Amino acid sequence: MEYNPMEETILAAAFEVVDRETLNGTRMRLIAEEAGVVQSNLHYYFKTKRDLLLALLRYIQKNFSEKRETVLNQHSNTLADKLAGFFEQKKQIIEEEPQYDRTQFDYWCMGRVDPEINEEFYQSYEIWRKHIAETIRLYDPAVEAETAALLAHIMVSMMMGESLQVLNSKLTVDLDLYASLCCDMLMEYLHTAPSTVQA
Repeated sequence: MEYNPMEETILAAAFEVVDRETLNGTRMRLIAEEAGVVQSNLHYYFKTKRDLLLALLRYIQKNFSEKRETVLNQHSNTLADKLAGFFEQKKQIIEEEPQYDRTQFDYWCMGRVDPEINEEFYQSYEIWRKHIAETIRLYDPAVEAETAALLAHIMVSMMMGESLQVLNSKLTVDLDLYASLCCDMLMEYLHTAPSTVQA
C-alpha cells in the first residue's frame, strides 16, 4: 500500500502519539498537533480515530516488512543465515526502535475487545509468519509446509517473548547470544527430526 505525503505525515505523527500516549490515550487533536495540521485534515483522510488506528496498524506492518527485507538482503543465502537475519531485525527494533513493539503490544490488548482490530493484528503477524515459513522452505525445500509453519510460530514467539521481557523489565540479556541460541535450536531441530521432512 502506498501513501500520499499527507497520509504519510499523519500516520507518522499517529505512531509517535500512540507510542507516547497509548492507543486509549490517543486523541485526534494530539495527532493533528504532532503532524502540524488542523484536525479537519485528519478527518478528511481518516473519518474516525478507529479508522486511523486501523490504518496505522497497516502502516506499521508495511514499515516492519520493509525493514525486515532490508536486513535479510544483507545476509548470505543459507537458511541459518536467513534465520539469523530475522533475529537481527528484532534486535535492531528492541535497541533502536522499541516503539514498534510497544505499539504492537498495545494493539494486542485492544484487539481483545475489538474484533476488527484483532483481525488486522492477526493478519499483520500472519504476514511475518508466512515470510519466515517461505524462507525456511526456500532454503530447505525438504521441510514440509506444516513444519515450516510451526517453526515460524515458534520463531515469532521467541522474538516477541524476547521483546516483552527486555522492554518491559530491567532484564539485561545478551541479544546476540539469545539469537544465536535460538537459531542453533531451530537448526538442530531441522537436522534431527527426520519425521518432519519429506522422504
